[in-house]
Amino acid sequence: MQVELTGKISAVLQTQSGQSSKGAWEKNSFVVEWQENGYTQRLCLEVIGADRFEKMKNAVRVGNEVMVRFNVSSREYQGRYFTSAACFYCATVGNGNGNNNNKPQQQNTAQSQRQQKPSDNDSEELPF
Repeated sequence: MQVELTGKISAVLQTQSGQSSKGAWEKNSFVVEWQENGYTQRLCLEVIGADRFEKMKNAVRVGNEVMVRFNVSSREYQGRYFTSAACFYCATVGNGNGNNNNKPQQQNTAQSQRQQKPSDNDSEELPF
């Protein structure tokens, strides 16, 4: 499912890296927060691949107001399910210190799903 969200970056987490059967991998994560129904909501987004993160790293700074696009998916591993929010687009909006009340909005256009569908080479094995 492809989702678009506008909010403020509240944390940038430490880069994680490792080795899988497909080779070396790198994951960058950051937290976006927004207001919904009077409550602060937070979502941790991940960017897998140093080349992908390089394209958006200028926008990924604590305090920046950003618009992100990401895919939500779940995978089964040894009888347990793990859900991830894989970010593929992040850009600043406004001046980074505003308060935005936008909710996540689902985009269900077939064309946008085809454009953002990861290839077989993009899928990563679970790092644990």
